[in-house]
Amino acid sequence: MILISITIFCGILILIVLVKSFSFTPEIKNGISEIKRLNIGGVDQYVLIRGENINNPVLLFLHGGPGTTELIPFRLFHKRLEKYFTVVVWEQRGTGKSFSPDIPVESMTIDQFVSDARDLTDYLRRRFEKDKILVTGHSWGSALGLLTVSRYPDFYYAFVGSGQEVCPEESESLALQYLLEKNKDNLKATTLLNAINRPDPYLTMDDEGAWFEKIKIQRKWLVASGGELFNRSDYSLLFNSNTLTAPEYSLMDFINFGRGSIFSLKTMWPQVMKINFMTQIPKVNVPVYFLQGRHDFNTSSVLVEKYFNSLSAPSKQLVWFEKSGHHPMYEEPDKYDDYLINTIFPMCK
Repeated sequence: MILISITIFCGILILIVLVKSFSFTPEIKNGISEIKRLNIGGVDQYVLIRGENINNPVLLFLHGGPGTTELIPFRLFHKRLEKYFTVVVWEQRGTGKSFSPDIPVESMTIDQFVSDARDLTDYLRRRFEKDKILVTGHSWGSALGLLTVSRYPDFYYAFVGSGQEVCPEESESLALQYLLEKNKDNLKATTLLNAINRPDPYLTMDDEGAWFEKIKIQRKWLVASGGELFNRSDYSLLFNSNTLTAPEYSLMDFINFGRGSIFSLKTMWPQVMKINFMTQIPKVNVPVYFLQGRHDFNTSSVLVEKYFNSLSAPSKQLVWFEKSGHHPMYEEPDKYDDYLINTIFPMCK
């Protein structure tokens, strides 16, 4: 019986390995559904393109991190958008399918990522014969999106940001204050959280890379304390059996997801910490919409509201997601889709 069980288990394991040795995306009849490799900025990068009608407006989604791909969860949570938009999810250089150990470290700069976004935009405009596209972004992707539309406003209908970056350094400081208050009766938590302030303050970008270990401790407690996902203390909403078995990712893609996350964060985070949109981007020449989780302590909702009030744009709106933290597009996906379909889609036709 044990031998039979082992044989069956090995057979299942082999089947899983065979199935996950390649990747694809489910077909959309009479539409478009593809995973495409493009050379962008001298580096092979991948995009997932899905939509029921190629004549629909193009929606480009920019994931967070840097290095945290959202290709699978965005596809799973937002199938309804494919009826109204040609949805493009881009895995940025150094991320997931777009990770390679051969990517030059010196190319991992914010300016290069903005250039990549512009090049991808040009490709999408040419391919789908559009004068403009819609760009949406989450967390780091919201910073990349805002930087891109501020430099190249003529190519975008609007910008939609969630988990909006404003001033990461101040946001990290506010998050640490939140955690210390939230865990004031938890000796283990307060000991570890206070320790990341020594010998240098938590936000010090030291050359030895101690900041990387400190941010991992902070993020662990941010998730456990409900500051990342509203009323949740883990990532089970995003990482579950559905995401692990999704056909878009092979086993090697999952491995590269981990490798890319570490590589991207280590190379990009010191640059991200220098962003301050309060002073850097006080004005944008496209409509701006912030779809923000009320309970976001990763990219502080307090700072998002402050920035929104000071930002100059042709039109703007701040929409609160009352049951969301840092991930409103996954915590309240129907509300997110409704807004894009009912408010944003009409202006893109």
